[in-house]
Amino acid sequence: MPKKISIALQALVLAALISSPAVAKTTKSEAPPPPAVPVPRVDQTPLIPPGPEKVDGTAQAVDGDEIRIGDSLVRLYGIAAPEMSGRLGPEARVVLDGLVGGQRVSCLVFGKTPQGDAVGQCQIGGQAGGTDPAEVLLSKGLAAVYRSGNANDNTQAALATKYDATEDAARKQKLGLWQPPAAPVDLRPQADARLRAHVLGVAAFALLILAIFTVSITQLSIARRDRGEREKLRQARRFTLSSGMAAEVEIVLAATRRLVEQVANQPPERPVPGAVSAALALPSTTYWAANAERLYLLPVEVTIPLLRFHALHEDAVRKVAVASAIPSAILLAVLKELVEVGTAAVNAIETSLGIAKPAVAAAAPEAAAAA
Repeated sequence: MPKKISIALQALVLAALISSPAVAKTTKSEAPPPPAVPVPRVDQTPLIPPGPEKVDGTAQAVDGDEIRIGDSLVRLYGIAAPEMSGRLGPEARVVLDGLVGGQRVSCLVFGKTPQGDAVGQCQIGGQAGGTDPAEVLLSKGLAAVYRSGNANDNTQAALATKYDATEDAARKQKLGLWQPPAAPVDLRPQADARLRAHVLGVAAFALLILAIFTVSITQLSIARRDRGEREKLRQARRFTLSSGMAAEVEIVLAATRRLVEQVANQPPERPVPGAVSAALALPSTTYWAANAERLYLLPVEVTIPLLRFHALHEDAVRKVAVASAIPSAILLAVLKELVEVGTAAVNAIETSLGIAKPAVAAAAPEAAAAA
């Protein structure tokens, strides 16, 4: 018995030594985990999801089956309208905007589109029993039924049944999208008419070009004829003026040559005697004075010699008037220069008129002047 007690004591001491570090470590590092809490039994009936979201406010149409309420875009549940670029797409938007534009609309949202827009059934007026714009579009044939959402939802199922009936009625009445395709139109008469119009247009344009060309040619011919007649008239006036100028210069030259003969016999350093000077006179140039403004008709090679001649003529007339007071040599030099310049002027006139003088006849006046 004492031996059993001793063995029991030793076992207790050994157990105490072994367990004391673990107790100390547990105390120093962290507390032991709390006891497990019993979990009650979970009911097998699924939880009831929350009700659908509602969006209401003043609306405006975006296209044929989508409206904007504030910052939210809502696509009408259960229908699909044509795109704006498609047939009846603009008409559907016009009708939808006439229904909801500026009106208070309440929408029951059933889900979201892939783009994040709401999909819901809307009522105009914000109260149950108001006008359903989707149903109106279906009744006018401006939209078709579009299956979406949860078929097990009673509200959505009821809407689907109602929308199907509305679309069937529009189909039977052949409204909007359900109108039969138009019979093919024979475009050949229109093409023939366009071809005839094109041919007539081309012909008219060609006739117009021809008329313009003909009128231009006619006007050019008339202008050339008029220009030829004007040139002939100008040549005639130039010939008349040149002939008159040459004749007047010849008259002055004949008188000047006689004066040269009379003055040449006088002593060079003495004035011309009074009896002789009283008989000295040069003819006036009245034709020149009357036609000086018509010099533009004459060529330059004629005008310049004439201007020089008449300038010298005026100087000679002044010196002849005072012949009794100036040396005979001065008067003789002026008269000889007048003869030289006058002869050059006559030659220029005859050259411009195409008159060729015989060489002997042209040399005779020069020989007489030199004598």
